[in-house]
Amino acid sequence: MTDRAVRTANAAGSPAVFYFHPWEVDPDQPRVANAPLKSRLRHYARLGAMAGKLERLIATHAWGRMDAIAAREAERLQ
Repeated sequence: MTDRAVRTANAAGSPAVFYFHPWEVDPDQPRVANAPLKSRLRHYARLGAMAGKLERLIATHAWGRMDAIAAREAERLQ
């Protein structure tokens, strides 16, 4: 899903930015005792897959620094 969104934005001439939580790449993070099932599924399911997803995104797309992207976009909008 993220790959498609990045490709769509880039094809339209726009930069793409995405955010992930640090815990999404830490399969050994401490578990919260007695967390509800919904929370456990959201936080712990497929934790090991995130690193591979990030590696594919990094390898597939060109990336830049946020300050350079912000400066370019500010100049474009003037």
